Amino acid sequence: MSRLEALLPGAWVQSTAALGLDPDWVEATAFAWLAQQTLQGAPGNLPSVTAARRAVILGGIYPGRRG
Repeated sequence: MSRLEALLPGAWVQSTAALGLDPDWVEATAFAWLAQQTLQGAPGNLPSVTAARRAVILGGIYPGRRG
């Protein structure tokens, strides 16, 4: 956190814990959100942030065979 604060003067740097999200759950939460976007047929990227050409659905859902 100190390193980020040093590299980003003037930026607000705080742990996700301050917002009620344990830092150990950030990655899992992000993947859950991406999965939800895919299931809803909604884009999972933001071109203004990623520099992608357009917003797209990320990933796919491939049901396994039963049997």
